[in-house]
Amino acid sequence: MGNVKRKPHHTFYEMSDIMERMIAQNSVNVPVDYGTGEKYNHVEVHVLSHVVDNPGISVTEVAQNWNRTKGAVSQIVKKLVQSGMIYKGKKEGNDKTVCLYATPKGQALDIKHREYDSRNYRNFIELMKKEVPEKDIYVMFQVMEVWTRLSMEWIPE
Repeated sequence: MGNVKRKPHHTFYEMSDIMERMIAQNSVNVPVDYGTGEKYNHVEVHVLSHVVDNPGISVTEVAQNWNRTKGAVSQIVKKLVQSGMIYKGKKEGNDKTVCLYATPKGQALDIKHREYDSRNYRNFIELMKKEVPEKDIYVMFQVMEVWTRLSMEWIPE
């Protein structure tokens, strides 16, 4: 499979370096037209998807779930509100908590975004299968899911 040199084990530093390069690669913030004629970066559309999946969520909860500052999420939400993708409402019985909801326009973008990501990740997984057994790819995603959850709870020395 492929011509990538395989190591039986990586050092802890090599593992951290691989993760940092992966994070940097996935942090490229180039706006994309997901099929609606408007451009959004991947963080914006994933925040929108999180709102679609969790109607009534607060900015604080989004920030916690995405390991971002409340200020950073507030800026993303501000853009999504201005572009008509989400709207803010009050939580019933609690006038202090501002809740986020997707508009029909936001729901349409969310559908296009999920189609775009699904298509592109399907293609990328096919490319990876040329180098890595399929079962290992799915194990990798299980590990990354646990990694993400634990890294949000873990406090390094």
